[in-house]
Amino acid sequence: MRPNLAALHAEPREWHRRGLRHPDEIASMVHARLLADLPADPCYRHFFVAS
Repeated sequence: MRPNLAALHAEPREWHRRGLRHPDEIASMVHARLLADLPADPCYRHFFVAS
């Protein structure tokens, strides 16, 4: 029996076999980077850089 496409999409191993990352892994990486770069108390200068 062949697995359906939805089952393959849900399996991270299938993404890795094709050289890709599972969407949940990407979301986790983005979330971690956003939290790591966020200052404790953001202010105006954190959003704008003088050129």
